[in-house]
Amino acid sequence: MTKRNIDRNDQQILVELQADARQTNRAIAASVGLAPSTTLDRIRELERSGVITGYHAEVDLAALNRPLQALVAVKIQPKTRAIIDEFIDFVWALPETIAVHLMSGQEDVLVHLSVPDTDRLQKIVVDNIASLPGVVDERTSLVFDHRRRSVIEPLESTR
Repeated sequence: MTKRNIDRNDQQILVELQADARQTNRAIAASVGLAPSTTLDRIRELERSGVITGYHAEVDLAALNRPLQALVAVKIQPKTRAIIDEFIDFVWALPETIAVHLMSGQEDVLVHLSVPDTDRLQKIVVDNIASLPGVVDERTSLVFDHRRRSVIEPLESTR
């Protein structure tokens, strides 16, 4: 992966793809005001350089019998690379896990879970997460509302 400078045309292409990655190259080209061949070349370069990391479908968690979301903040001691990596690998392998964040601050790892109900959440937290070696504390918070931006634009540098 190489570092790539993102110009205005690339930004417009990225906005279009993030809004609807299933639209045709011709539609993207028309929207951003470039030739379809130029647009396709730019998309391929954005993929090759690692700016575009993939394409996916958003799904309704409730439709998958996973309506309850929770964030589990975990403190680990001793804080060694081996223990943290083992913990992250374990929780990432749980089918209920939808995201894992290694963090600085009071907690070391934030685990985002999506489950059918509170009974399943309790089982995962008590039997799987809290009982792992190195876990000295966990704090579970229910997610009432979850919003995620579907279009992410670059920010201006503050330098």
